[in-house]
Amino acid sequence: MNLGIHYHIRWSSDSSLDWKPFRVKHEATKMAERIKKPKERYSIVERGDQCERCKEFKLKAFFVVNE
Repeated sequence: MNLGIHYHIRWSSDSSLDWKPFRVKHEATKMAERIKKPKERYSIVERGDQCERCKEFKLKAFFVVNE
């Protein structure tokens, strides 16, 4: 799966929640604002094809499916 440039929400409280890729920064920001907890902070991070977060998620998904 080649995502090209995409965006992740990086939560200040729990970085394990930023696995979902968004095609455009606006979508990531909109979702973060919708689901954030009071006083929770986040940043939107731009990533490319070599995104470590997406590789990690795909690897975990592979092992879950193949167990």
